[in-house]
Amino acid sequence: MNLHKLTKFIDDYLDIGAIEDSCPRGLQVEGAENVTKIVCGVSACVQLFNEAVARDANAILVHHGMFWDSDPKVVRGSLKQRLKILLDNDISLIGYHLALDRHPEVGNNIQIAERLDLVDPEPFADYNGKPISYIAKTKDPIPTADFIDVVKDRINPDLRHYAFGPDEINSVAILSGGAPRFVREALDRGADLFLTGEDTESIYHLSKEEGIHFVSAGHHATERFGVIALGEMLERKFDIEVEFVDIPNPI
Repeated sequence: MNLHKLTKFIDDYLDIGAIEDSCPRGLQVEGAENVTKIVCGVSACVQLFNEAVARDANAILVHHGMFWDSDPKVVRGSLKQRLKILLDNDISLIGYHLALDRHPEVGNNIQIAERLDLVDPEPFADYNGKPISYIAKTKDPIPTADFIDVVKDRINPDLRHYAFGPDEINSVAILSGGAPRFVREALDRGADLFLTGEDTESIYHLSKEEGIHFVSAGHHATERFGVIALGEMLERKFDIEVEFVDIPNPI
């Protein structure tokens, strides 16, 4: 598959122009002209890049890419090391951030909702006037402890749960990654539980005082599902081998 035809297809499929972002969207480093194998991972890092080399991949697809608007514009240290691996091995780096979070089919958030057997998803989490996630319902009211067991089994066994909400879960607001501030929108929408990737010091008291369950299930753990689903779709559609490589990250 031609690299630029592939990235053009993904750009269009994810509708990358629909939302602003703080990083390049799509192709970040150009490698081989033709793509025969893609390694997928959550975040660009040396360990993932070395795995791609070892697995004879010529493209890497990630959620967290290698360049951010807030980064210094100097190539040194770990950035130099990462670029050297890619350039020496003619490997492309392709990254999609918010566009992959919010996609209605392969996005991180809809994938979490499906894995937790939630139904009737509605737009949630306003980001510069655009929703990037979903609030959804359980099929039937479920005891909180049972629901948390499902999240541990399907998302992250090492999650952090601040248990200040009701005894049963009916409504769940979701936003993958580092988004604890959106608990306020979850409260406004009447959610029983807000599930995100990270927490902050103030969240404990706010959740307790407002009476909502807050689940911090890991930034990395909640953002694996988008690249997995996107990779599986690409493998089905094109004659490309795609392999997800999970580089552990406890955060």
